[in-house]
Amino acid sequence: MNTANLFTAKGHRVTLLILDETSNSFYPIDSSVEIIRHPFSFGITPEGNIISRKIKLLSDILKLRKVLKQLQPCLIIATEYPFAAAAILSGARKYSKVVSWEHHHFFELKKNLFWEKVFRLTYPKLDAVVCLNEDEKLLFGRVNKNPVVIPNFISGTGIISSISGKTILTVARLTAVKGIDLLLQTAKIVLRKHPEWKWKIIGDGDMKEDFILFTEKEGLQNKLINQPPVDHNIISEYQGASIYVMTSRNECFPMTLLEAMSFGLPCIVFDCETGPRHIISNQEDGLLIEKENPAKLAEAISSLIDNEILRKKMGERALENVQRFSPEIIYKLWESLF
Repeated sequence: MNTANLFTAKGHRVTLLILDETSNSFYPIDSSVEIIRHPFSFGITPEGNIISRKIKLLSDILKLRKVLKQLQPCLIIATEYPFAAAAILSGARKYSKVVSWEHHHFFELKKNLFWEKVFRLTYPKLDAVVCLNEDEKLLFGRVNKNPVVIPNFISGTGIISSISGKTILTVARLTAVKGIDLLLQTAKIVLRKHPEWKWKIIGDGDMKEDFILFTEKEGLQNKLINQPPVDHNIISEYQGASIYVMTSRNECFPMTLLEAMSFGLPCIVFDCETGPRHIISNQEDGLLIEKENPAKLAEAISSLIDNEILRKKMGERALENVQRFSPEIIYKLWESLF
C-alpha cells in the first residue's frame, strides 16, 4: 500500500478505508486506527472497454455509498482525485465534510477527458483542498474556493550526520518523474571527478534495468549503488551520508528532503515544480539548481564535495530550518482547518 485512500473520522475514532487490493502498509499504523479494505477501481483500469469501465465506476460508487453510510463519518479526507471525486458522487456531503489532501503536483496525475470533466464537476463541491505548498494552492484554487496549505511534518530523531563521510544519498523511486535518467547523467560526471566518493540510491521502480545497464556500461558498479527499500527505517543511511541529492522533475513536498534536513544533511535539488523551493533556502541550507540540468547539478555537488566546511554549515542550517515543519506547528494548521 503506497497511501491511504480515504480517512474517515467520527468523534475520536479514525478509520482508514483502503481502496486497493492490499491493506499491507510499508509504514507502521497506530493500533487504534480501524482498517477496512475495499478494492474499488472506479473504472480506472485497462480491463474492459469504455462502457464496462463506466459501469464499474457506477457500481463502485454505489458500494462506496453503502460503506460510508455504515461508517457515518463526520469528516472524510481523500488522498487522490478519483477518491475525492467518488466521495462527492457517493453523496457523502449529506452527513460529512469532504476534504481532498493532495500529495501530487497538480499536473502529475494524468486524466483522460472523462475524468477531467469529473474532476471539474466534483472538486468545487469539496469543503476544502489541502495542498502542500503555496504554488499548489494557486493551481487548485482554479477548481475550489477553499484551498489551504498544510505542509508535511517531520519528527527529528536526534541523530545527526557527521558530514565527514564520502557518500551521496538519494531516496527515490527509480522512475522518470524522479529524474533517475538525470541522476545517472549527473553521477557519471561526479563519480569520475571524485572517484573516492560513492552515490547510493535507495529505491525500486521501472527504471531499475536502465540503472543496472548504465552502471555496467560506465564501470560504476561499486560507485553508483542501488539498494532496494526493505524497511521504512533508514536512519543509518542518512547518518552515514554527507550530501543529499534529489533529481525529481516535479515534487509537491518531498518527505525525503525533510528527513535529510532533519539529520543535518545539506541538500542539492532541482528547482522543479513545485515543492523544493518551499523547503530549501538556496545557498543557506542547500542548493536549488536549474531543473533538469545534470551539468549544473554535478557542478553544485562538486562544490560541496570540495568544501567540507560549507557542507557542515549548510547541514547545521538545514537542521535549524526544518524545525518549522515540526509536528506541533503542523498539527495546529490541521486544527484550524476543522
